[in-house]
Amino acid sequence: MNTLIHIKRIFCRTLPALFCAAAVLMTSGCYLLPDEEEAAIPPAVKASEVSYTTVTAKRKDIEKKIVSTGTVTAERKYDLSYEKQSGVILEFNVRAGDKVKKDDPICEIDTSDLDDQIAEKELYLQKAKLNVDMIWESGGTQAQIDSAYVDVQLIERDLNKLRAKKEGSVLRSPIDGVVSQLADVRAGDNVSSGQTVATVIDTSALYIAVKPEDMTKFDIDTKVQIRINENYYDGVVFMNPSALAEYQEEVKASHDKEDKTGISYESDYIYVRFEGDIPPDALGQLADVILVLDRSENTIVISNNLIKKVDGEKVVYVLKDGEKTAVPVEVGLSTGSQSEIISGIEEGDELVLK
Repeated sequence: MNTLIHIKRIFCRTLPALFCAAAVLMTSGCYLLPDEEEAAIPPAVKASEVSYTTVTAKRKDIEKKIVSTGTVTAERKYDLSYEKQSGVILEFNVRAGDKVKKDDPICEIDTSDLDDQIAEKELYLQKAKLNVDMIWESGGTQAQIDSAYVDVQLIERDLNKLRAKKEGSVLRSPIDGVVSQLADVRAGDNVSSGQTVATVIDTSALYIAVKPEDMTKFDIDTKVQIRINENYYDGVVFMNPSALAEYQEEVKASHDKEDKTGISYESDYIYVRFEGDIPPDALGQLADVILVLDRSENTIVISNNLIKKVDGEKVVYVLKDGEKTAVPVEVGLSTGSQSEIISGIEEGDELVLK
């Protein structure tokens, strides 16, 4: 009986709470089962325009050429030395790099002792001539006169040797040219007989030795251009491997072992001379020897990397009405980097780089 009363009390207490919870759930819109998710709407995508990098087709000249580089060298040089005497350098009249004319003094050695000997001999010569006059005026015999005159001749001979030695004390340039170098001696230093004191080079005969990849194009007398510091000069081929072989056979057949040209030829080089004006400061400079094989003027010229091959046909991509269009082209003169376009492209066309 007590238990039943207890249960009734618990039920009466919890029943209002249950009604309240149910009311809250109903008014809040909550359900025990989850709702289905709505399908997501994809964002709108706007197509972007394709942009191209282009270059404008233009007209210009194009050359197919061979360019080789060498150093401008003199064909002839002269090593100057005192052949028959030695002595102390008195002075130098030039410096390395100076231009000289033929017979210009280069340097001289001290001849103070020689000057004294010449002055003394001149006095003896004067005395000997007076003696001849005295014998003749005093009525001497012809034998006496002839004997006295022999003394004059002997003294003159000695005096001429001394004067020649005096003249030989001055080294002179044998040509018009440039002093390329001086020996490592100064005024007051001693030089020996045969020692090279100075070198003079002939600037009127300069050449360039080059080694092009294709030597077959360089026949004897082929005209070329010589470029030095962006200045151009005329040149001509005067020696190539085939001509050198013939020349060497001729030298061998003539039993002349000395090459008179002054050039140490090598069999794998092409040798080019200046034709006409020679730049005064060309010696020792690097020079480009240019042989033009073919040339086209005022034509459409484009870079080779613009030319593509599609199905065996050469095409260039041109921008037309905003579209990249493949245009077949006919290629003419071509170099390693550029080509002439004979047909397919007009001046002003926009060519697609990428």
